Amino acid sequence: MRYILTTICLLGLISGCSSGGRLETAAVTGKVTYQGKPLPYGSISFRPEAGSPAYAKIKEDGTYSLSTFGNGDGAIVGKHQVLIVATEADAGVAPANNSGIEMPVTKSVIPQKYASFSTSKLTAEVISGKSNEFSFTLVD
Repeated sequence: MRYILTTICLLGLISGCSSGGRLETAAVTGKVTYQGKPLPYGSISFRPEAGSPAYAKIKEDGTYSLSTFGNGDGAIVGKHQVLIVATEADAGVAPANNSGIEMPVTKSVIPQKYASFSTSKLTAEVISGKSNEFSFTLVD
């Protein structure tokens, strides 16, 4: 009997975590440029006021397509803070790691301020049923 009650409780917990309680998402795409050219690598994250953040790798042409819960589902509807990270490791030029030595910290190839939600000052508002295309021009 104890096994049955435990199983029922676990099933209840699992069903409570299903996608039925997810916040609404909308497709988000865009482009990142730096020094007048598309940023060819790195990543971008959108952090909503509530819920899970969205993430994307930046492609060679500077474009991105966000995902929150699944591949390409976009970002949660609402206001977001945005951060962008692009390092030497993303560019494939990070120094090789010698065994027995700590991993070197890779340098940012864009201004460091963009790597934090609190300092990037980049924002976006994702709207349901709209074309959510956000381009970001990074400056020194």
